[in-house]
Amino acid sequence: MEKNTAASEDSIREQKQRIRKNILKIRGSGDKGTLQALSERIRFRLEQHPLWLGCRFPCIYISSKPGEVDTHVLIRSALALGKRVCVPVIEPGEKDLLLVEIRELENLVQGPFGILEPVGGKRSRELVSAFDLAVAPGVAFDRSGHRIGFGKGYYDRLLALTTAPKIALAFGFQLVDTFPTLPHDVRMDYIITEDEIIVPDKI
Repeated sequence: MEKNTAASEDSIREQKQRIRKNILKIRGSGDKGTLQALSERIRFRLEQHPLWLGCRFPCIYISSKPGEVDTHVLIRSALALGKRVCVPVIEPGEKDLLLVEIRELENLVQGPFGILEPVGGKRSRELVSAFDLAVAPGVAFDRSGHRIGFGKGYYDRLLALTTAPKIALAFGFQLVDTFPTLPHDVRMDYIITEDEIIVPDKI
């Protein structure tokens, strides 16, 4: 039974890897100007959402990778509105994301896996119980709220620790019909694209 389970999980990972590779190829070949314009439409949709309007302390990823929905304007806007903001960072040697509260989006450096992160600031696990909204990235999503990241599991482990609502930002081409999942995969409560806000059916 254990061997069959392991084989099944390997098959799921292989399927997710194929989807990941395909979407990253599409994402990486996108026109920067077009993707920036679509990012602005996504940001506008998020900023009109009641969860965003009501949150006081969002956790927001710093967009770093080619073809990723941009969050730099979103973070600066949140800070200008007086919201507290924390961002995820990767500590070398650690298996989990740590969080840093920021007061400005300046002095960014490239950390592990090419992720931008702020210089300085206290890196903490405790902030996971403080933020009231998670704005998460991903490579691919389905309409049931399932998410494919980069395969390291960092975000799944972080999001599993919080009851805060989870909103994913994605371009429309990142949506796929369906894909198999693993027990530790964390589902999104909302997925916001340039054209729609998806409320997954979690029955």
